[in-house]
Amino acid sequence: MNLTALQHLIRAATALAEDLDFLVLGSASLLASFPELGEATAPLASTYDADICPEPFDELTGTMLEEALGEDRAYFRRHGYHADVLRSSILDTLPSGWRGRLVDVPECPKAKALDPIDLAAIKLQVARPKDLDLVRMLISTGRIPAEEISVRLDALDIPVEQKPRVLANLRSVTSSS
Repeated sequence: MNLTALQHLIRAATALAEDLDFLVLGSASLLASFPELGEATAPLASTYDADICPEPFDELTGTMLEEALGEDRAYFRRHGYHADVLRSSILDTLPSGWRGRLVDVPECPKAKALDPIDLAAIKLQVARPKDLDLVRMLISTGRIPAEEISVRLDALDIPVEQKPRVLANLRSVTSSS
């Protein structure tokens, strides 16, 4: 996915639910800060979805957006990318203060994207290999500082017994960057 595709997807969502704003979460949110990550050989070029959360969320609108813009729907078959519509409960997993750090999605006044450092903190918690690789790349290319990720990790509302594993994930990606 590139920034143009993300903007197109957001415009389609906005046309369907013009009274709502949209949050872009997940890897595609990086395109608002680093559009170059969607270029042909860049890490997000092989991403075919954007995680979006309409605000305020209601189940009927979520279902409508999934049916119109979801995976294996006509929109996806025509354009090659789709929306994963997230429920608002996902917002409870974000680092405290995340709303104040949202990034504007260029040319999409009704959409904001997750701050890259907040995304990195979440990716370190999830810790799939592709998530760790993404955080490693963000650090090694100087796009985000590891020290700030550590601060955001402290702002995650996770059980204390999970914190050592998440900090170990951060050490892992910084030692190999």
